Amino acid sequence: MLSRTLYTTLLYATSPLIFSLLLKTKKGKPPVGDRWKEFVGIAPELKQPQQPIWIHAVSVGEVIAATPIINALQQHYPEQPLLLTTTTSTGAERVAALTGNIEHRYFPADYPCAVKQFIKRMQPALCLIMETELWPNMLTICKDQDIPTIVVNARLSAKSQQKYQRFQSLFSTPLQKISHILCQDENDQRRFKSLGLSQAQLSVTGTVKFDIQFSDAIINSGLALRQQLGQQRPVVIASSTHKGEDEIVLSAFEQVKQQHPNAVLILVPRHPERFDDVATLCLSKFPQTQRRSLTKAIDDLSNCDIYLGDSMGEMPILLAASDICFMGGSLIGDKVGGHNLLEPAALSKACITGPSYFNFADVTAQLLDCDGVAVVNDELELANKINTLISQPEMAVTMGRQAKSVVEKNKGALSKIMQTLIYYIDQTLQQANIK
Repeated sequence: MLSRTLYTTLLYATSPLIFSLLLKTKKGKPPVGDRWKEFVGIAPELKQPQQPIWIHAVSVGEVIAATPIINALQQHYPEQPLLLTTTTSTGAERVAALTGNIEHRYFPADYPCAVKQFIKRMQPALCLIMETELWPNMLTICKDQDIPTIVVNARLSAKSQQKYQRFQSLFSTPLQKISHILCQDENDQRRFKSLGLSQAQLSVTGTVKFDIQFSDAIINSGLALRQQLGQQRPVVIASSTHKGEDEIVLSAFEQVKQQHPNAVLILVPRHPERFDDVATLCLSKFPQTQRRSLTKAIDDLSNCDIYLGDSMGEMPILLAASDICFMGGSLIGDKVGGHNLLEPAALSKACITGPSYFNFADVTAQLLDCDGVAVVNDELELANKINTLISQPEMAVTMGRQAKSVVEKNKGALSKIMQTLIYYIDQTLQQANIK
């Protein structure tokens, strides 16, 4: 049994390892630099002394998911400052691109002294945790200091449920201290309930990721890139690929090129530290490889075979330029469990995934039900499916339309989420004013 006391002792004992991982400079990622002190709670004071709404989003994906909520909060509470915390520097970079009354700090490591120091300096009114980033000391200290904690867009896979159950003695009490959990679906709610949470703590709102909106600027940038690549060329994107998967995708694309010599592949590795290695791999197979980071909006890319998406935060633009999307993290066994198909679906793209998509089983199941996604098991099946969709463009258009229908049918989570958040925020701010 791992108690919270033993857990905290282990945290302190392994501090050198933890901080070496947090502060390690990785190729392709911005360095933390002298902001390392924020990980121990020594964060610069906020520009506005008013109690902020604290939103914790671990990295880039969670910041993207939080963006519709951030926009809605800014509309409803235009004078209320927002404090966004991330664990990664790439997440911090994404926050920097947001506009409005927002400040970023790094999330303190789960040492009691660090969390207390952070809260003392930031004075948050309440804390919104995106998805499932639950830390025992942080949850306990927030409760002790009367700071409501609400988990938003929460999901809990069967695998994660087993992990929490394995350490039930550590998490049982902290989980009881959460004010509310807004679950993505009934399965998530059931799994959270199995961990001892009460029904009063749980609601099902759907996932805010269905409430996707792409600006005209993003769509226009995608259309402009498509024009550069060649308006009449078939464009395939392999999104969020992992190590070992790029080789599969490139080999499949070699087969595609045999049938469709004018096809172009946009390849987007999941992790920026791999950009250079993947570029070398692409060049070894396709000399006509171009990197987005090295091209300009006026460059002619009509002879390009591979367009490497080695930039951050531009996935919607690259998707908008494409016809067909293969979603990575799904063809390398059960290491990753796939990635979210909702962005390509919202852009009416024909979607393809490998067999390992357990992290997004509900969304993928809905897409399968309406033939909005195809599942392939290996390199050959991937090549064959892409060739079929290129040869039969009407099939690709139909798949994309059906994929988008899933997104449209499930919209509305944002309004449900905001109803609960407004209740807690209004209550908290009113109590703060009374004090």
